[in-house]
Amino acid sequence: MAETKDKDRAMRKYLVTVWTAVLLAIPTIAPAVPADIDAALVNPDRTAEDREQDNARQPARLLNFLGLEQGDRVFDFVAAGGYYSELMARAVGSEGVVMPHNMPGLVEQFGMREGLDARGYGTRIPNAVPFEYEIDEVAFEPNSIDFALFNMVFHDFWFVPAGSETPLSSDPVAFLATLYTGMKPGGIVGIVDHVGLAGSDPAAETQRAHRIDPATIRAMMAEAGFVLDGEADFLRNPEDDHQLSVFAPEIRGQTDRVVYRFRKPHS
Repeated sequence: MAETKDKDRAMRKYLVTVWTAVLLAIPTIAPAVPADIDAALVNPDRTAEDREQDNARQPARLLNFLGLEQGDRVFDFVAAGGYYSELMARAVGSEGVVMPHNMPGLVEQFGMREGLDARGYGTRIPNAVPFEYEIDEVAFEPNSIDFALFNMVFHDFWFVPAGSETPLSSDPVAFLATLYTGMKPGGIVGIVDHVGLAGSDPAAETQRAHRIDPATIRAMMAEAGFVLDGEADFLRNPEDDHQLSVFAPEIRGQTDRVVYRFRKPHS
């Protein structure tokens, strides 16, 4: 009997030792820390022009809803003048990085170079790295991006600039496949866009009013493999009947906008 108890104690001691070794071998995962968006918004270095856009854009509500975190590696699709790129770069902290994407052709066509130089990517904003490629030339390292933002630009896949006969992207489906490869498992893609007429063709609706049917966004993201993880209504405007161009004075800055959060599945 005593011998049996000794054997039981020895076995329990052995199992405790084994499980302790296993647990110690599991890498510790640091808890996620939300991006410091409030601090980024009150940074005294922000321009007056950026501050004037805060009310219409509601950046704190948007980035908190989407789940931006400190240390994130961020892709800002068609970042234009860089309003969100600057905010996100400050909010993700020095361990994070933001890639403001623009197309060289449009930068020159719309005279954006001076404004982008003044933004100070890599200097005034040290953790923002310009990412200038035409849409069809964009490529990423696999599983390298934590967070991607499409702020009122998803419809621009189909935009045909003045003087051109072709849209900005020849194959939006291929681009989203490229993005899917670049996103880390669990990575977030946030999409904000102007609501277009239900059932409309994206190319025609983009040229008509710079809008898009939200169903088109959901279908294309699902086809690419992303999962709809959340939707917010704080940028919706029931007074917008979706008929006017987003640049019409009576609706500009007040359009009905959808906010979607998509994720790349973990497996």
